[in-house]
Amino acid sequence: MMAADSEHEITEEIVEAARANPNGWVYKIEGAFGPDEDVPPEAVVGAWKVDETANLTGEFIPNPRYQPGVSGQKNEDA
Repeated sequence: MMAADSEHEITEEIVEAARANPNGWVYKIEGAFGPDEDVPPEAVVGAWKVDETANLTGEFIPNPRYQPGVSGQKNEDA
């Protein structure tokens, strides 16, 4: 299944995440982050809305703070 904008492809993984988050959101995140890692706001591309029956509504809200490529940068001074 594909979203209207192929840039935001809806994969089976996204559908499964929606099933686990009824009446919530599934986030598209750039980069690899573990479950205990903080995701910087600039790495969140946007989110798909999930309805009360755990189905994607088709609505994708882009994150205005998203900055492509920021998530791949490591702060060597940290």
